Amino acid sequence: MTTAENPSTKSAAPALLRWALGLLMLSSGLSKAGNLGGFVDGYLRPAFAQTPLPAWMVAGYGYALPLVEALLGLLLLLGLCRRGALLLNGLTLISLAFGQMLLKNHPTVGTISLYVLMTALALWMAGEDGWSLDTWIARRRSKAGNR
Repeated sequence: MTTAENPSTKSAAPALLRWALGLLMLSSGLSKAGNLGGFVDGYLRPAFAQTPLPAWMVAGYGYALPLVEALLGLLLLLGLCRRGALLLNGLTLISLAFGQMLLKNHPTVGTISLYVLMTALALWMAGEDGWSLDTWIARRRSKAGNR
């Protein structure tokens, strides 16, 4: 059997994407949560002051973002609620890209776009991902149902 035909290799590809995205989101969320006031008041409010977004919306987004990123990162790393977590991850990344577009930070938009592409690919391949808690739980239920 060649490497391309090896089922464990095929199931590893979406897992690698998911793990990379999960680590990115978890580390991003935890780093922001560690200095939440500095993130919101020191970065977001001043950066978005000249955009059409109201300050209350920017602050609310800033306070929620670290929790959302950390939770999505954890779900992605574990492979729990994969499809939902990947979909929400993509939407979160798109919202981040929108903010960077308002700031005219085009290089960052390009980087975020790569993460969105990785998320879309991981979502497309989610059915092949055998290295997740979702898959482990499904196998356990299947074995219990066959008894």
